[in-house]
Amino acid sequence: MSCTHNSAEASCHDDLYRIGEVSQIGGLSQRALRHYDDMKLIEPDVIGENSYRYYSRRTMLKIPVINYLKKMGLSLEEIADVFDCTDFSHIRRSFREQRAECARAVRELNERLEIIDDWNELVEEASFVLNSCPLAVNTKFLSCEELLCMPYRFTGDYAEATINLEFTAFVDKVENVISGPVIMKREFGDAEPETFAAPCDAAILQKALRPIDPKYAYVRPRGLYLSTYHSGAFENIDVAYRRLFAFAKQNGHQVCGCSYERFVTDYWTTYDSDLFVTEILVPIKG
Repeated sequence: MSCTHNSAEASCHDDLYRIGEVSQIGGLSQRALRHYDDMKLIEPDVIGENSYRYYSRRTMLKIPVINYLKKMGLSLEEIADVFDCTDFSHIRRSFREQRAECARAVRELNERLEIIDDWNELVEEASFVLNSCPLAVNTKFLSCEELLCMPYRFTGDYAEATINLEFTAFVDKVENVISGPVIMKREFGDAEPETFAAPCDAAILQKALRPIDPKYAYVRPRGLYLSTYHSGAFENIDVAYRRLFAFAKQNGHQVCGCSYERFVTDYWTTYDSDLFVTEILVPIKG
């Protein structure tokens, strides 16, 4: 069908819509319509003189379907496959794949939310400690907690221990995601060490957001712990340890030969050592 003049051509297609009208009615650009034409998603019913495109109302009904499938996350190529399918098995497979992708995205978003919430709580805790400067040693009961664990040889360098390249690679290797404070478990036996900055066998622990393979898991025991905070440079952490051990001796507590240094704020949050906050936890025999 063709007409020799634009006015005559328009009268020949009174039941059709030009691309500009389709763009306004459908709420998408003419460029997008031409792209859909190239992909054979929405093809004009008639191409008249001077390459004018005309679309029927029935053809325009594809627009909301495409928009809806795009909101589900399907690509234009996947939508084209849906339009070309001759049975429902292909559509069902596409929807299963898309649902799995959505579930993965939801899990990652929930993990990001938990990481943000945990980090915000740590900053609030550090702000409280820095403002109130607590020097007391407290006794607290802790429930058992399963943590992701990597053996570590502590050299005395806290920057290397907290921003731990080996642990970061380890978390990626075991396909997990971590949140909350980095925790270093240190072994010192029955006798109080002369210094807590000396190299020692340790373990890096952190809360995992995905199930932990049992061979990489550590369960911090439930029970009573002595707790005190250290603020400022890590090189001065011995002061807090001495305060804690003096409290244990004065109150007849027997420590269990290890400690958990819970880094509330460290090099992950700031490089200003005056803002570093560490909670030291030492289990005691009940």
